[in-house]
Amino acid sequence: MGLYIWIVNFNILAKKRERQKFVAFLIPVIALSAYLIVDKVFLIKPLRDKLAAYLPYTENFLPLINNDDLVELDYINSKNVFLALGTSRSIAFNGFPNPGYTRKDPFLTPQIAHKMENWEGISIAMAGASMRLIYARLLQTLEKGWEPDFVVVEISMMSFNKNGKFKEFLKQNVIPLDFALKHYKELGLTAVWNILYPRMFLSYKYQFSPKNFWRLLQGDDRDWELTFFGLAGGNGYESVSKKDRKNLESGNFKDYNILTLGKSPAVYKEKFEDLLFVIKQEAGNTYMVDPEELEYLEKTIALLKAKKIPTVYLRPRVHPILNNYERIESNWAEFETKVLDTLQRSDVHYVDANELPMKCDYFSDASHLSRRCYTELSSFLLPVR
Repeated sequence: MGLYIWIVNFNILAKKRERQKFVAFLIPVIALSAYLIVDKVFLIKPLRDKLAAYLPYTENFLPLINNDDLVELDYINSKNVFLALGTSRSIAFNGFPNPGYTRKDPFLTPQIAHKMENWEGISIAMAGASMRLIYARLLQTLEKGWEPDFVVVEISMMSFNKNGKFKEFLKQNVIPLDFALKHYKELGLTAVWNILYPRMFLSYKYQFSPKNFWRLLQGDDRDWELTFFGLAGGNGYESVSKKDRKNLESGNFKDYNILTLGKSPAVYKEKFEDLLFVIKQEAGNTYMVDPEELEYLEKTIALLKAKKIPTVYLRPRVHPILNNYERIESNWAEFETKVLDTLQRSDVHYVDANELPMKCDYFSDASHLSRRCYTELSSFLLPVR
C-alpha cells in the first residue's frame, strides 16, 4: 500500500514538474510573440510617425536608396563637368552654372563668364545627408564608370553632428542592404550591422519613444519635427534638372537680400528666424562631431585621391543669422579641431564660402544661398580664376 501511494505521489510530482517546465518554456515564447506582435505596430504608418523617436524621411534619399543612374548627364551642354556632393545646400549645383545663364550673370566679369561657359555640374546631393550617406552615394556614382573633371564635397556642420535628432535613423535606414553587403569592406562591418539588425526588429529601427507615446495620449503633435522634414518642399530644397533648360536660363528666382528683407519683416521671421529655431532643435543641445562621420570624411578623401580627381571641400555659404550660430565658440571649436583639422592633415583644398568676396548676397532662407548666386560661387571653386 505504501509503495502504491509513493508511486502515485511520484507520478503527480513528475506531472507537476512537466507542467512547470512547459510553463517555463511557454512564458518566454509568449513574451517573444507578444513583442513581435507589438513590434509590427510600426508597420502602420500613422502610428509609426507618432511613436517613433526618429521620424522616417527617406524621401530625401531616394536616389541613394534606388541607386539612381546619372540621367542628368544626358542634358550636359558644356565641355567640362563637375560633381557636387552634399546636402540640400549643394542641390542647386545641378542647375547652376549653365551656359545660358552664365553669359548674362551680372555678378561675373566677361572674362570669368567666358571661362565658366565651359562648366556645368551634376549634383548627387541629398537634403539632410550625413557624411556616411554622401560617401555611399559617391561610391554608387563612381561605380557606374563615370568620372567627373572636378568634385565639390560639401562640408556642413550638421553632416557630422553626433547629437542630431535623426542621426541614428540615418545610420540604419537609408543605405540599401544589398549595397551595404556588397561594399562591407568600404563601409565597415559595424555599418552593415547597423543596417541589417533594424530590419529584423522594427521597434529598434524606429526607436520607440515612451515620451512620444505620452504625447500621443495627450493629443500633442510633433509640429517642429514635421516642419523640419517639410523643408524639402521649400525653395532651397527643390530639385533642379537640366532637362528644363528654358527655366534654368530664364533667371527667375524666389529669394531675398538685405533690401527686400528690410521691407518684409514677416518673411524674415518665417524663413530666417523661425528656420533657425528649427535647425537648433534638430541639432540638439550640444554640437559634437561624430567619430564615425569623421571616418567617412577620411574615406571620401582617400577615394577621391585614389581616383586622382581634383576636389575642393566646401563649407557652404549660409545667411549670417545661421553662420553666427554655427560660429558660436563651443560649436566652432568642436568643428574646427575635428573636421577642419582632418582636412588640413589630409592636405586637401578647403574653402569656406562664407569668407569669399562674393557680390551676390541673395538667400532662399536662413540655410540656403539663392540659386542666382551659384554661378558666381562656382567660379571661386572651379579652376577658372
